[in-house]
Amino acid sequence: AAKTPGVSDTEIVLGMQLPQTGPASPGYNKVDDAMRAYFDYVNSKGGVYGRKITLVVKDDAYKAGQTVSTASALINKDKVFAMVGSVGTQTHISVIKDINRRGIPDLFVNSGYSGFYTDPKKYPTTFGGLGTYVVEAKILGKYIKENLASKNLGVLYQTDDFGRNTVEGLATAGVTFDAKKTAKFIAGTQGSGLDAQMKALCDNGVDTVVVGAVASAFAAAISSALKTCKAMPQWIVISVGSDATTFQTVLGARGVPAATSAGLLAGTISASHAPSPAESDDEFVKAFKKINDDFNKGPDKRWDNNVLQGMNIGYLMTSALLGTGKNLTRPGIINYVKNNAAKLSSAALSPLGYGAKTHEAFTGFWIGQYDATTTLKPVDSPRKVWTTDSAKGPVTELKYTRPAIAADALPKVG
Repeated sequence: AAKTPGVSDTEIVLGMQLPQTGPASPGYNKVDDAMRAYFDYVNSKGGVYGRKITLVVKDDAYKAGQTVSTASALINKDKVFAMVGSVGTQTHISVIKDINRRGIPDLFVNSGYSGFYTDPKKYPTTFGGLGTYVVEAKILGKYIKENLASKNLGVLYQTDDFGRNTVEGLATAGVTFDAKKTAKFIAGTQGSGLDAQMKALCDNGVDTVVVGAVASAFAAAISSALKTCKAMPQWIVISVGSDATTFQTVLGARGVPAATSAGLLAGTISASHAPSPAESDDEFVKAFKKINDDFNKGPDKRWDNNVLQGMNIGYLMTSALLGTGKNLTRPGIINYVKNNAAKLSSAALSPLGYGAKTHEAFTGFWIGQYDATTTLKPVDSPRKVWTTDSAKGPVTELKYTRPAIAADALPKVG
């Protein structure tokens, strides 16, 4: 049999792409360091069947052309076994066909774009690492219809598949927008500000803005609203765009003090498939925070959503490697992940949706609202988690009991 690339008796080499630099990098540039920290912890415990996990990361600056060249380097030079946790919708679109054509496992992708996952025949090696934007937008849409129907709604989104997925999911839930209350921007241009977009929304009477964009764009929108709007709107933001650390980092670079940015974030409604990083009594949060403290060598290891997500992807990848077994092959891990979603538990408060018909990741989200300490807290007590699909299915309450984490914070096969 041909030797499996990236696998030796002592090592498993994994590849990852994300923006470590550029306007979309704040926050996202922490995910790889967190994932590597979890793998380093696994390696300190003997690795996976005696093999240490090595994560090779390339900076694509959120530019599709750069993603193509960095993917080529990972595949042809670094000889990675699999891609794991790569960040970005538009960037991943530029490489997903080639990765699948080569039969390379493309696991736990940090994009919620439904088009990557809902047709496994099209992309058989790709599996999500986030719930889809359609699922999340449908769940947020249900909340909007039930609680904010009297508001004057507008939408701000980036004109890529992420943004369009958001609008699609909202529309499926019955939330649509007048053309004058719809504002767009090209992904990656938010660094120059979103003054024109926010002025147009506020001039047309919008008092509640739904945002389908990355966190640096949400911060830019708030900065622009301070200049162009008579009153600050209510914000409803897709989860990947509402990370508190990223939000405060971007505004801090614009001279906004942390206390002020915390106040600007307060009241924002968002969603999550995982516990809030501030839930210090959550057993996964406790375990991952300890590993982060002990093993994260990144320049910014402040505990937040990005670190939690990186740790969670590391945990899932380790679980998949353990489950596949000692005879590690590319087809073997793809088949294991596809057929064993129920065994791949994690910090998420929702199961994975993987199966023969879909490679969608987390199927459930809870709705939260940020308080003045930048903590996302459930809007209902006890917390309710909602589930739906990326098609026209209903939004229903999810009944799911998350399996406990082991005392050593390592996944167990079985």
